[in-house]
Amino acid sequence: MTGSGVPEDNVRDSRERKAGVEELVVVGGGISGLALAHYARRLAGIEPLVLEADTRPGGKVQTEWIDGCCCEWGPQGFLDNVPETLELVDQLGLTGELVRADAASADRFIVRDGELRRVPLSPPAFLTSSILTLGGRMRVLLEPFQPRGPEEETVFAFAARRIGREAAEVLVDAMVTGVYAGDSTRLSLPSTFPRMREMEATHGSLVKAMLAKLKERRRQRAAGEAPPSGAGPAGPGGTLTTFRLGMQQLTDVLAASLAARVRVGCPVDAVGRDGDAFVVQVRSGEAIRARRVAVAVPPAVAAGILEGLLDPPAVEALRAIPAVRVAVVMTAYREPRPFAHSCRGFGFLVPGRERRRILGTIFCDATFPGQAPKGTTLLRTLLGGARAGELLDLADRDLVELVRRELAGLLGGDPVPSLIHVIRHDYAIPQYTLGHRERLRAIDEAAGRFAGLLVTGNGLRGVALNACVSEARRAAAALAATA
Repeated sequence: MTGSGVPEDNVRDSRERKAGVEELVVVGGGISGLALAHYARRLAGIEPLVLEADTRPGGKVQTEWIDGCCCEWGPQGFLDNVPETLELVDQLGLTGELVRADAASADRFIVRDGELRRVPLSPPAFLTSSILTLGGRMRVLLEPFQPRGPEEETVFAFAARRIGREAAEVLVDAMVTGVYAGDSTRLSLPSTFPRMREMEATHGSLVKAMLAKLKERRRQRAAGEAPPSGAGPAGPGGTLTTFRLGMQQLTDVLAASLAARVRVGCPVDAVGRDGDAFVVQVRSGEAIRARRVAVAVPPAVAAGILEGLLDPPAVEALRAIPAVRVAVVMTAYREPRPFAHSCRGFGFLVPGRERRRILGTIFCDATFPGQAPKGTTLLRTLLGGARAGELLDLADRDLVELVRRELAGLLGGDPVPSLIHVIRHDYAIPQYTLGHRERLRAIDEAAGRFAGLLVTGNGLRGVALNACVSEARRAAAALAATA
């Protein structure tokens, strides 16, 4: 400590910045990079410089309002069960801007044999539901009697082993489609849904784990203790939440809070080392010296940037993390019920066994009524993913025609949309395939050889916005500990 009470590291940071050495350079201005910069400043007094290749910050968190309709490029919202995200929202003064999903969005559907079937929300409802055959439902009831599996297996193998092949193909594959737009037969269970692996490892059964959680909640109530917000028998619950102006309101305010310390249109080509400082090589030719560097870009991009710094196995591990292509087709209709089937509820997902060309559709105006003019139906349909990434090679008109045919077959009728908007992501959602933990280990070990270097982002430890924020807070604390 100095006589002024300011940590010596912070004094040195200030002097070095004046001498042309940045305290922290964050490569990538998506939600991961922006949140990391925010927490580095707030928790450690580290002044960050964020370099974003695109002409705007925020990454895939982008909102467009067209004719009064909210068109989200990336996440439709986030679950309000992660304290780090709510903490960030509060620190940015956005708590009053939160909008929680309408109660009607509790109704969710899965396509089964070409029809929308409501997802049962209770054990009695499941027993009488048509979402699985009688045999499929009975097999699920045998879950507590299944043996433990290997340390790593695919999501599909785990589900088929514990609850049966039919439930794995219908319920679990739909869940994987909704979160990752991925292939459940390729994704690693401990990397994508670690809570399920923990439940089996600790209790030997998913049902037993849920019963144990329910018992603990009853004990907490009896003792007058408050259970975690949003917690349920199967773990954290939560309500889907967005912002009054859409999800981009979060990243806009984050970027504004960092002001001139965010530079857009500033792609980075390489990160190297010169003595006791990192050298961040910007494509414009500028070389920025920094005490700390956080690389928060897609793994394939990070591999190119760090190729001259990290060991070859770590670079190859970054390149080995794939991602899927996804298209979003927004359609709006100037009537409350344009199809034979009601568009009330959250929407529907399509398991791969249905052989449909779409992944699912969100009923946006039913979920968040403020996202469309009153009396307008607003739908968000996703295509591509691990199942059919080649669909993104189609022209916009062909994509829209495909969506209209699929919606007509599933919802009944083919109303003419009053609004059509197509969004494309050639790099949409990272896929944590088998071996992901070993790849992470190689990346972390290589980066750990350089004090002050961090490789982060949604390609590594969680694709959802909540995971990005939680990881950013943890990463900022780790950077604060570097001398």
